[in-house]
Order: sequence, then C-alpha cells, then structure tokens
Amino acid sequence: MKILIAYASYNSTTETCAKLLAEKLPDADIVDLTKGIPVLSDYDTIVIGSCIRFNIIHNAVKNFIGNNLDTLMNMNTAIYLCCGFPEKANQYLLHNFPKKLLNKSVSIQCFGGKLYVKPYRLHDKLIMNIVRKNFKTDKRKPTYIDNENILKMVDDIKNII
Repeated sequence: MKILIAYASYNSTTETCAKLLAEKLPDADIVDLTKGIPVLSDYDTIVIGSCIRFNIIHNAVKNFIGNNLDTLMNMNTAIYLCCGFPEKANQYLLHNFPKKLLNKSVSIQCFGGKLYVKPYRLHDKLIMNIVRKNFKTDKRKPTYIDNENILKMVDDIKNII
C-alpha cells in the first residue's frame, strides 16, 4: 500500500511531523503542497497535514482539498493538525475541513506544535508576542509535538493496510 503524506506549513513543525510519520509508515512519500501537487492515483492512502495560523489551515492545504475532494472521498484519508492550542483542535477541524471528509477519515489527530516567533510581517510578530505573553500569564505549559498522537495515527493507518 502506497501512502502519501501531503502537508503545508509556515514553519517547520508540520514538516517535522510529516517526517516522523513517514519514518513509521512503510512506503510513505512526503509532499510539501507549497512546492508541488502530487498525483493522487499513485496512492492508496492520503494523509493531509496542516498548520493552523489564526484559526485557519494553510491555503495550500485548503486548495488541495478543494481541488481533490471527490478523489479523496474514494480513498483512505487521515488528517493531522499542528497548532499551539491543541485544546481547540476540534474547532479548527470543523471550521476548516469538509464534514464529509472528516467523517470518512480513518484517523484525525492533533500533533500539538511549537509557537515560533518567526513572523513574515510586522503584524504577525506583534500577534505572536501577545500570544507568548498570554502563555506566561495563563501559566500554560510550553507547546510541544505530541509523539503519542503520531503513534495513534500510525496505528490507525496500519490497521487499514
């Protein structure tokens, strides 16, 4: 069974998670959707990964799903998110993904994430600084990649192989 891990990210966390998944899934290929569009017919299972930025998935992931939804509905799919607020993952999923794709996916996980202050614009830097201050004020734990949820997705995918 050939597996595609298609992702897009603004920083390296989603890519790191894609690589961690690929290490544990035989015959998995990784494609950064900001750099290329894969041929879906080459695969049996598609894993879609996206970062969340300001409550929205990456545009490349949104376009990939929109352009391929009918095809994805006829394949095994799994979805993962990387975000600094994993407690809001269900909200992000419902807001950004078609319900019919969520309902048919074999695994949906939030892999956590890291809040990098690696802004692309002054506006982003200001917002990230506010978020970091709120983390300290709320005495929240620092963000991290949730390896346990990565292993859950691996198990879910291996169960359909």
